[in-house]
Amino acid sequence: MKNKVEVLMHPVRMKICQALMRNKENGLTPLEMVEVIEDVPRATLYRHIQVMVDSGILRVIKEKKVKSVSEKYYALNEEEALLNGEEWKKATGKEKLNYVSYYQVLLMTQYQNYLKKLEEQNILEDGATFSLVELKIEEENFINFQNELNTLMNKYYDMALNKSTKDTPVRTIALTIIPDA
Repeated sequence: MKNKVEVLMHPVRMKICQALMRNKENGLTPLEMVEVIEDVPRATLYRHIQVMVDSGILRVIKEKKVKSVSEKYYALNEEEALLNGEEWKKATGKEKLNYVSYYQVLLMTQYQNYLKKLEEQNILEDGATFSLVELKIEEENFINFQNELNTLMNKYYDMALNKSTKDTPVRTIALTIIPDA
């Protein structure tokens, strides 16, 4: 079995994780994933799903009989899908750089899809924002900043879990913090 960093940093598997994060409650079948992840062939998707199941990142949450076939619904095993501090420390510099690169590519792909939808719907207003800030900040204040940011993100993440509906728009918030070496 591959290590978790290798499994998670593949672009197709990142797309699978993203699709399943948006469908936590009911999960998705591979056929539903093919509809959501349009640019991945079905056979390729099945192969990546199996790798993720074997590594514990995905789990089957239910099975439904459809005619003579049993349809599996997959969900993200969120604890396994996250890299904890120890796993990140064990990753090589090259693995970390690859992981961050895939993360950035995934963000760019999402932004491209967003712009495409704006164009298709003839919407002129782009509501996306981004910023880059360098803070000159002592270690204690930096730790406090990270903790407060984490608390804020969790507050809205939990709220979204409890109050969002199928029609609630998805907002992608991506943060990268690079400490001074």
